[in-house]
Amino acid sequence: MTKTENGRMISPALDVGLVPQDFDVMLAFYQEGLGMPRLEDMNFADIRLTRFGAGQGIVKFNQSPSAPEKLTSGLHESRGMKLLTIVVPDLEATSASLVKAGFDALSIEDHTHYTLAFTHDPNNTMVELVGAPDFCDGAVLNAVGLTVNDADATRSFLTNVLGFEAGKSEELPTLGTTKHEFVAGDTTLKVWQLDDLPAETGDIQDYSGIRYLTAVVDSIDAVLTRARDAGRTIAFEPADIAPGVQIAIVEDPDGNWFELVELSATN
Repeated sequence: MTKTENGRMISPALDVGLVPQDFDVMLAFYQEGLGMPRLEDMNFADIRLTRFGAGQGIVKFNQSPSAPEKLTSGLHESRGMKLLTIVVPDLEATSASLVKAGFDALSIEDHTHYTLAFTHDPNNTMVELVGAPDFCDGAVLNAVGLTVNDADATRSFLTNVLGFEAGKSEELPTLGTTKHEFVAGDTTLKVWQLDDLPAETGDIQDYSGIRYLTAVVDSIDAVLTRARDAGRTIAFEPADIAPGVQIAIVEDPDGNWFELVELSATN
């Protein structure tokens, strides 16, 4: 490991891994409704990744031979990765596309410099849609929201283990808690603490919904060393999944999975 390989994220944004309960309906929502361009599928063993461009990041459907039986619950009902914030150029056009794809029209709020709407994807994941014509030409994954049990423990994990940057905090009166933001390239993680909720985290196939986040790092070993020192669980030890591609998975304090990818210099 050279001096510059300190286990920091080198990808421009986080990728988001979703496990669909109904693949075709999810495909219609994200591809037809939100207009995310479909990228080339990837296959690893018995897993197929159906991928969509979403700005600098990628939204990917993780499909195994059997779909999860459990549908994810709401962000105020359980712990886990519970919300996606997606920016689009025109919410009225997006609403029309969703209706054409078989979904409900959006209830759009005008906030002068941007528009806002909330909906749920077919997995029951809350989707915050922001209309900002000067921000993008297509759908951009902007943020992921996490309901956690201990915001301080999550802060320590995200900053000290993964090396993300702490951002602003603000009160959320509707949830009776505080939102803390963390910056991972072009992706913002929104974290709020709600006490005494059950966890819907752990193994990717246990539930539908947002199941993991992926970051390319310059050294998996450096990240895992910090994770072990912090007492975090390594859910998947480093393994080569393709020539020049190594992955590992580390759990945050609530059991959410963060996939680490290291690419060899020749990849």
